[in-house]
Order: sequence, then C-alpha cells, then structure tokens
Amino acid sequence: KMQQHTSAGNSTKSRGRVASGKPTHSRSYPRGVGLDFKKLAGLTLMSYIDHHGVNVRNEAPPSELAVAVARHFEAMEVDEETVINGFLARLSAGRELGPLAPSPNQHRMQPVHEYDRYAAASADYARSTAYFDGTAPGPLVRRRRRSKNAARPAEQVAAKITRTNENGSWILASVQKFYAESETYDVQDEDDTTKLIRLPWTHVMRLSSGTEGCFTKNTKVMAIFPETTSFYRAIVSKDAVWKLPKNSTTPVVKELILKFEDDEDTEGHTPHRRVPARFVIPLPEAYFHEDDDDVDLVPMSYSST
Repeated sequence: KMQQHTSAGNSTKSRGRVASGKPTHSRSYPRGVGLDFKKLAGLTLMSYIDHHGVNVRNEAPPSELAVAVARHFEAMEVDEETVINGFLARLSAGRELGPLAPSPNQHRMQPVHEYDRYAAASADYARSTAYFDGTAPGPLVRRRRRSKNAARPAEQVAAKITRTNENGSWILASVQKFYAESETYDVQDEDDTTKLIRLPWTHVMRLSSGTEGCFTKNTKVMAIFPETTSFYRAIVSKDAVWKLPKNSTTPVVKELILKFEDDEDTEGHTPHRRVPARFVIPLPEAYFHEDDDDVDLVPMSYSST
C-alpha cells in the first residue's frame, strides 16, 4: 500500500493562499474564475475546503467560503498534459475492458487477467495524476471532518462505556446529542434509557450500512453477539453475499457469517453465527485510522469463481 496524503497540491509549485498559511477574509470574488462557487451548497464548499486545506474562519458565512474556494481554485496549478494523458489512458483501458466495477453477476463471467490489466492501467493513471505535498491534514481539518461525519441524534451507534478493551466493552447505544466544540457525545444505553452517558468521539463508532464492502472473509471485526446488545471480537468466516434491493442500484450485504472469540463448544469447535451486517463493525484501530492519509492506489481485484 502506497502512503499518500489526499490534500491536492505540489511541493514544487506555489499554492497561493494555502502555502502562505494566512487566512484571508476578502469577500471580493476573483474575476478570473468563470465558475460561480456561490451557487454551491455550504456542505459542498466545506468538502472542498477540508480536502484542500483552505484556510477559512470558523464563523465564515457561505459567501466568504465561496470566495475562499474560488481564490484557491484560481491559484491552483495543474499539469494539463499529465492529466489529459492519464485520462486518455484510462479511457482506452475502459473501452477495451468495460467498467471498472461491474455488477456482482457480470464480473464472474469475465476472465481474471482482463481485470488485472485494467487494474494496472487504473493504478498507473492514479499515480500519474496524484499530488503529494508532504503535509498531512492539520488538526482543524481533521476536526471539521469528524464534525461533518458525526453520528446524528437518534442514530444507533457502538459506544465504549469502559476504560478497558475487553470483550463487551462496546455496547449498542443511541445518540442524543453531539457537541462539536468538545467533540463529545451524549448517548443512551439501549438497555437502560434512564441516564445519559457523556463520551469522547473516540468512544463512538457509527454502524455499518451494508454497502461498504470491507468485510471480506477472515477480516477481524466487532459484532453484536446474538441475543445481546454488546459487541464482541469476531472474524468473518464466510464470504459476504451481495444482494440488490428492489428499486435500488446499490448492492448491499444483509448479513455476515462470523466466528466469535471465546465461543467454543464443549468439543472445542467454534460455531458459525449469522449477524445482521448493520451490527458488524471494524475493530477500533481500523475504524479510527485516518484513511485520508493513506490511499490505496490499486483498485480491487475480481475473482472468476
């Protein structure tokens, strides 16, 4: 896996206001930008700002955010030849080999070596058009991202209520409130709704949507043990089965088959147990990893079996 930071930039080129590190509060929209960023939603502007590390005031209104984005966009330098050649290379590979992510039924009918060739072409394109300026996202950018991705009120989550990492220390809870300034949550235990529990953001994990596709066979996970509301360590013991819900174009995994730790029977055998995919989550060290600092440039491979 190649370590790359996602902030788009080039260490050998001037990055305008980003390189200077000095926030500007000008509301004057740059004349050289033909795009009207003022028409974009605030969340879209914040996504751009977080991704590129644009310096803005915490209390900046949408109009000021649009100006900051436009000025950064205007100052951005792009090697047009590299981008166009990379795009054409990927387009050529796609014309020969079809879409990068075929449906679950389609990819089984295609020879594996074709997807290996396409994966290699896509990886070359990613490397040739990627930027690395040697700078990880700063604390403010990370904080904004956590706030943007925080669990919402009434959402069920996994919550760590003990100071130890023993099995069962994470339980099923529901969010009552998220405090952006302190990055803490108020949650309620699903088995005891009489009291609120205040927890730091590192003690709350959002549940799976079933569409992530990260729980392949032999993956170490945490999951709710059947007929309980506590999460225990387990391993995915069988490949997931993807299904396409009615009136949807996004395949999902409804349930996963797991083997839990310390679940051996009297003969020393560990049974396979079915758990709804919603209640299967990564281990904390994987969940809280800053994945924006670490980009896997090799697309997923496909099996012909």
